[in-house]
Amino acid sequence: MAPIRVGFIGLSKSGWAPGAHLPYLTANKEYEIVAICNSSVQSSQEAIKLYSLPASTAAYSHPEEIANDPNVDLVVCSVRVDRHFPTIAPSLKAGKDVYVEWPLGKSAAEARELLRLKNEGGVKKAVVGLQAGQSLAVQLVKKLIEEGRIGTVLNSTWVSAAINGGDTVSEPYEYLGQKEVGGNLVTIHFAHSLEAVQQVLGYGFEKHNSIIANRRPFVKLLNSEGKVVDEKHPKTADDTIFFSGIIKGSGVPFSFSLRGGTPFKNTPGLEWRIYGSKAEIRVTAPNPFLQIGLPDTKVEIHDFAKDTVEEVPFPKDEFEDFAVPARNVSRVYQKFAKGEIICSFEEAVQRHEFIEELYKENGYLHG
Repeated sequence: MAPIRVGFIGLSKSGWAPGAHLPYLTANKEYEIVAICNSSVQSSQEAIKLYSLPASTAAYSHPEEIANDPNVDLVVCSVRVDRHFPTIAPSLKAGKDVYVEWPLGKSAAEARELLRLKNEGGVKKAVVGLQAGQSLAVQLVKKLIEEGRIGTVLNSTWVSAAINGGDTVSEPYEYLGQKEVGGNLVTIHFAHSLEAVQQVLGYGFEKHNSIIANRRPFVKLLNSEGKVVDEKHPKTADDTIFFSGIIKGSGVPFSFSLRGGTPFKNTPGLEWRIYGSKAEIRVTAPNPFLQIGLPDTKVEIHDFAKDTVEEVPFPKDEFEDFAVPARNVSRVYQKFAKGEIICSFEEAVQRHEFIEELYKENGYLHG
């Protein structure tokens, strides 16, 4: 079978895109990168050279160019969320298959419009990178419950600290503190975390309550050298979210808390517990980013009858030779090549609308 020909938008010199996406795309014969689109042709050419891509790889500077390239089958969008719409819309109109990072758009309205363009363009396959459910930790927890190891699930709690979102922010990530950009603690961290939970416990809530707040309206802005360049830099994005609800179908009560800043000293940044009639599962990790993957993640089970605590080993990861951030993303690409979509545009819009509902509950006119 011919490889899927990839046009990649946003292949930077560092950061998420090269670390998470490139390993699978360049190591697997299912895919072939044939075009790069960055902010300039020069930047695209530099990326092609830096990552030793074939000299025949096309270098573009405008999303319309990659959308109009007949040699591109799949367009991957890995740019800031507030740039998703103008970046990916041309490819949707052209009927290209697409892979877009989560969040799909900077708002529910944008996500709905992207879904409309996808349907009108006749796009066959479109996936959104909401990949926390691909985590081996999440899949292991799901398996333990399905095997009956903890009996009937009675309730679950998630307590976490996001590392970022504290009292300082570095200049490259300053945009995450601006709510209007659309990428923040609620839309990114909460959504990924909830995806992990719902992969295990089920989707949807019979009823729910939430508190979303920006408790640090000003933060210290740091330059690349770590020096403070603004002692009181405005921040509009929220840094605290409390959520509780009853999971649809099972009736399982669930509570969730996520705040910005570092965790309490010498404690995990994530503690997720699932309490059952026979045992309790505890998942711990340095932070709540299960979508990225964390080498120090632990899954433990407390058997009530034996009164023992066992650390459950993870199965062998077929992508263990890749850096950690690339492993869950590799599973997305692997499934996509087989026609499996881990999160469709339709599902992404549902997630956006749920967040929009929480925003409205908390006094925001729109999310």
